[in-house]
Amino acid sequence: MIPIAIRNHLEHEDLPVLYEIRDLVAELISRKNISPGQPSKSGNQGVKREILEEKHSDSMTFRLERVSCGKNCKGCPHGPYWYGYWRENGKTRSKYIGKNLLSTETKSGEVV
Repeated sequence: MIPIAIRNHLEHEDLPVLYEIRDLVAELISRKNISPGQPSKSGNQGVKREILEEKHSDSMTFRLERVSCGKNCKGCPHGPYWYGYWRENGKTRSKYIGKNLLSTETKSGEVV
């Protein structure tokens, strides 16, 4: 549970500061939940994901991942490929983006 003093302080922060805090927390969670080369917490048994890069937008996290399919194929690991992650109705959802993230980025390089 987040202490009330921290909650009260966060309520008065500007949006850019909140985004920075969110990104920091997401990075800390990512490091604690999934270390590179460790199995993902997804429902895919035997599938391993190595996170190579991570970018954040307002409501989505983009990860560049190398994926082992779990079938002992000679091409493993596959990728790297970009995946988008977001929360919906209390569950983490994901979407395959592809080899390039460019279609989801602005000209300035910011993820939208």
